[in-house]
Amino acid sequence: MALKNLKNNYLLSVSFVITIFFAFTSFSMNRIMLEKISGDGRVETMCSTISIFLMAFVIFYMSYANRFFLRRRTKELGIYALLGYRKSTILSLLTTENLLSCLGAFVIGILLGGLLHKGIVFGIAKLLNLTINNAEIPFFNLRAILKTACFVLIIIIILALSNGRFLLKASLMDLVRFEKSAEKQAKFHAVPSIIGFMFVISGYCIALDILRGQKSMWFTVGFYAVGMFTFTLIILGTVLFIASFLPYVVQISKKNKKKFYTETRIITSPSFIYRMRSNAKTLIMLTLLSAATLTVSSVMALTLYYPIAAVSRIAPSEIECRIENEGDLSAITEIINRYSSGEDIIFLQTDIYKVKASSTTTQLPMEYSVGTSKGDADNEKILRNAGFECISYSDYTAILNAQRRQKALEQFTALNNNECIFVRYQPASGKDETGCTYPLLIDDAQIPVTVTRTTLENPISFANSVGTLIVSDDLYHRISQNAVPETKVLSVNGNSITGNEELFQALSAYLDESPYLQGNSHRIHEVVSLSSSTFLLIGFLVVLFFIATGSILYFNNISAVADSKSDYDILTKMGYADRKIKKIIRKQTITFFGIPFLFGLADCIFATLVYKTALMQDLLANSIVLYTPMIAAIALTLIIYLIYYIMTVNACHTIVYYCSVVNKSSEKHAPN
Repeated sequence: MALKNLKNNYLLSVSFVITIFFAFTSFSMNRIMLEKISGDGRVETMCSTISIFLMAFVIFYMSYANRFFLRRRTKELGIYALLGYRKSTILSLLTTENLLSCLGAFVIGILLGGLLHKGIVFGIAKLLNLTINNAEIPFFNLRAILKTACFVLIIIIILALSNGRFLLKASLMDLVRFEKSAEKQAKFHAVPSIIGFMFVISGYCIALDILRGQKSMWFTVGFYAVGMFTFTLIILGTVLFIASFLPYVVQISKKNKKKFYTETRIITSPSFIYRMRSNAKTLIMLTLLSAATLTVSSVMALTLYYPIAAVSRIAPSEIECRIENEGDLSAITEIINRYSSGEDIIFLQTDIYKVKASSTTTQLPMEYSVGTSKGDADNEKILRNAGFECISYSDYTAILNAQRRQKALEQFTALNNNECIFVRYQPASGKDETGCTYPLLIDDAQIPVTVTRTTLENPISFANSVGTLIVSDDLYHRISQNAVPETKVLSVNGNSITGNEELFQALSAYLDESPYLQGNSHRIHEVVSLSSSTFLLIGFLVVLFFIATGSILYFNNISAVADSKSDYDILTKMGYADRKIKKIIRKQTITFFGIPFLFGLADCIFATLVYKTALMQDLLANSIVLYTPMIAAIALTLIIYLIYYIMTVNACHTIVYYCSVVNKSSEKHAPN
């Protein structure tokens, strides 16, 4: 009987979960891999932390799925009780079913999880250019198998205890009628509906307030206090909105007779209200789960992409360093030629002159004095003298050309003697400096220069120049005749040295790991290397979120249609065509897929906005390109939802169609 009662859909979803868990466990026990990507124990600590969340989530999902299928089978269990089955026998039957399901899922999970683990190791090795002998990494990690087996056994025990508690509390009548009152009916009235709507809108308005910067309540009151308040508003608003507002609106819409009395809406609207009453808690949980899935995946993608995009400003040249001794230039050139034989390499030396502004000048830009006092910020760990760091317009255009940034050059024109271009550190560091005039102290004279344009296209890394002022060639020549360069910077660019990590390490060894040595490809490699393990581990949780959300939606809709088979049979007898019934199924299903996704999407957008504005350093101007990873994460989630939606609609239609065929066959062969 236990074999007969096994559910293929349940087995498949549990297998997915066990696959992810086993792959994660194998990765966390892969000492060869961990030694390559973690030298300070950070990844090991993260694995231990995420492992706890992973186990808690798997237990939650398995418990929910078990309780969900148990609710759908209460009438069947009641029949067993009427036939004389004791509750202990029914519990043994349920435990045997869970044991067989988990055993099958365990075998499938071990096979697929081992394959997934191998793929993850191969992908990370290729991404980070790690030298790993795949033959040394076993396909099946015995310790991981043992841990997974013990965890599955714990899950079976937890499910048995949960089922035992349910059966102990349930009477025979409860079993027969339980599915009619599986969840407490959610009442809906105008007052809680309005309160829920206002809570959600208020939470989103507070989130938008962060765009006011330092004047917003996020900074004046406190980020974490406002964050918790906003989080509470949205949670409570979501609960009230789904439980009261949505069914209230549908109920009010029934008064519009022309729109309500159609061949599909007269079916879908009452069905929606009934399902909202009986499944309000499930839908609220799915909405919050969807919001968490979308937010975590979007924030994860943005956190990985943004530092890589910001490298174009942090380290714009492929190789950049300071020339501090006379022999440095020839030694560095020799090292570069040793590690690269390309003829496309461009060497450019830029002499940077520190120029003070007149003491009478007010409202100097933040970049003028940033990093001049010792503090906790990264740009204050190395002290610098206050002042503008001047380079010539010719040097500026030459470096941009060498960096292959011709598009940036199109916005500039040659400068007159009293004009300059100011390079900003951040897009929103203060007021716009365009049009400001700064009297520069040159050769005991004040020479006013007017900022004709501000730009984020810095030619030199921030490690070597902050507060860069691009002046005309004539003015630069005058400055150079009366001062000694503050800094001599060598910029090296060329396709033949792009991504040459050995070259960068050789230069780092020669320059004694100087903080002024910067490299575009090296910085990107560093960001990916430091972030890949973190995002991989979080990715395990995100995948589980996807599986759980999609599976619960799938099972919930399948169950609702299965309970309403007699209603669809009546529609068929009334003359509803198969195409029309499938349309009704699509509308009912898309409602319960759309509500969690749309609410989760709104929460994701506002949460990501707060995260980016408050917790990420703003080095790049706002553009749609910066939100590409977020859009990609949302699009991926939408695709997964669509796949589950199509599977659900087809499965629901199959149930209805099969029921209709069986009924017609019974009527055909029934005796007159």
